[in-house]
Amino acid sequence: MNKKSIIKRTILLLVLCFLGFMGYKMYKKMSHKKQVAQQIAMLPAFSFTDLEGNTFTNSNLKKNLATIFVYFNSECDYCLHEAQSIRENLLQFDGVQFVFVSIEPIENIKKFAQEQQLLDVENVIFLQDKVHNFAKDFDANNIPYSLIYNKQGTLLARHKGQIKAETILRVLAE
Repeated sequence: MNKKSIIKRTILLLVLCFLGFMGYKMYKKMSHKKQVAQQIAMLPAFSFTDLEGNTFTNSNLKKNLATIFVYFNSECDYCLHEAQSIRENLLQFDGVQFVFVSIEPIENIKKFAQEQQLLDVENVIFLQDKVHNFAKDFDANNIPYSLIYNKQGTLLARHKGQIKAETILRVLAE
């Protein structure tokens, strides 16, 4: 065998290995997304920390209410606008509980809740995700990220990016 032939075969082998590896990675990612989609089709079990430092789980949610999760960051303008839209339309959200989740320190979350006038609102809960499970368990790779569950805990919609209160209400009405 001459050098050119060896180089061509080596390059071909490297290309095939690369394509195989990329195919495997794509398969794993798709499998994970399918698994997460099945996992969140019904309101899954979760455990976060409330603003007083206590553990808050899905069993702490009020029963027979639609549940809207909002994954947010206090420095995100889109999150700010989404929270404002929700606050401005709170009276229309009878029978709905909002669960705002962030990985930030509790002080930042409290400040955001106060500034948005959502702190101590009956059906609005703010939680801290200390161990960053929300992003992994709910497939949240954007901020804001919202999940809309009906009263039975069935997922109605997932939304990446800012969502307006009117859109949430429309999804709940369908």
